[in-house]
Amino acid sequence: MELLRGVIEKKVIIGKKREFKGFHQIFPFNTNVNKAKTDEVFKEHWISEFASFSRLISGFKAEYWGENQGLDFEPILNEMNIEVRDHDEFTSLLKELLTTGETKQQLQHPSMLLYLESTDIKGRVFKISDYLYDLCKENTELKDLFKINEQNNILQNIFSELKPTLEPSDKKSSSFDHKLPWIGDLFANDLLFLRNHPDFFIKYADLVVYYYTFFLLSQNVLKLSLLDHADYTKNNVESLYFTFDWESNVASRRDAVRKGFKYLEEMSNKLFSTQLTLAQLSCNTENIESQTMMDFPTIKSLFDQLSNQDKVHWLQDIDRQTNSIIESSKLQHKIKKSQTFSDSIKQLIYAMEISSHTSAQQRYGSGITEVAKVRLVKQRGRNGNVLSINQEILTMFLVVIIRSSKMRLQDVYIELEKRGIFLDRYSRIEFENTLEKMNLLIKMSDSGEAQYVKSIL
Repeated sequence: MELLRGVIEKKVIIGKKREFKGFHQIFPFNTNVNKAKTDEVFKEHWISEFASFSRLISGFKAEYWGENQGLDFEPILNEMNIEVRDHDEFTSLLKELLTTGETKQQLQHPSMLLYLESTDIKGRVFKISDYLYDLCKENTELKDLFKINEQNNILQNIFSELKPTLEPSDKKSSSFDHKLPWIGDLFANDLLFLRNHPDFFIKYADLVVYYYTFFLLSQNVLKLSLLDHADYTKNNVESLYFTFDWESNVASRRDAVRKGFKYLEEMSNKLFSTQLTLAQLSCNTENIESQTMMDFPTIKSLFDQLSNQDKVHWLQDIDRQTNSIIESSKLQHKIKKSQTFSDSIKQLIYAMEISSHTSAQQRYGSGITEVAKVRLVKQRGRNGNVLSINQEILTMFLVVIIRSSKMRLQDVYIELEKRGIFLDRYSRIEFENTLEKMNLLIKMSDSGEAQYVKSIL
């Protein structure tokens, strides 16, 4: 295995530019993140991203704008035998329902998501709908999730008859590289469960989409930060600790403060330089024809298979690349001879960090933290921002986790952690108190093994 420095100069370090475009992307944003008021954009347009995803996964184009001018309601009025004196009132109601725009409150059935209008944002920074579609496009069950197949639903019939026809998708090959496809399976499973309960689907499906987007992004950041020690196997989740919005006291020593938003923010700040390093290492003779960016553990595994002589040669290759970055940036920094694989990549990451624009690194890293701030962050005085769950998100988790039967409390914690929600002992006490207030906790004894959480359904 050899590093292809010529390929690096064409795909990653292009003159003074640093690019990931030569590879399928791991994240659905670029370095222009902070140039838009991301959290405000998401609060206003998140439901339309969900609608775009629903069209893509159903085989239609993501973009959709409804036209309600000049609609002919006469056939429907006649078919339904509406009294003439009620025509105006009924027509007015239909027009209101058909003017869906981007408003979640107007949804009466999951299939109506297909007709929510697209977000019209110039220079769209985040491509969430494309990202989630790419994650789930092979899931055959999810492809039928939004189909209009219940002919007994009058609103579906009205929409299919009066709204503009959805255009078939012409989407090409994959543009993203998902390192954690099992998260997509879990996401699809929760959405499909909600689909069996339309009222809950309308209420919580967009929250499921939002949370899983954050879960996917944050786990990718944390895995990258672990370099060659990362474990990408199914259900291996890196810990991020959450509080609840209604907790009155969150001390600085708690895991929720030390291993929550602050930890994620710290790792996100290193994301740009770490990913640039990974892109360079992916330009090697084992990956020459691929547009896929490799991961650190895979590269380390290939390194371990080399002879001792070839290992020395590889480390020298990396050190030469690091020195090239330093020299071209005219920095006064001496390169040390790497003795291990870990030494070589850490040194290259540092070189990328000190030689790249600080503003670009901060903007790129803020992509994840800005998504978190939409609904998962609370300001805690001197402790700053802390990952936090409100009542609506907690209820959503209880619905998709416990489903139609009761579940042992310990198993609820396991299912929360499988979805990236870790609670320290103080938050666990708060969680159990909240379940009692909601009349959902069944205590056979004080033992966690003999406590159950009832279904909300």
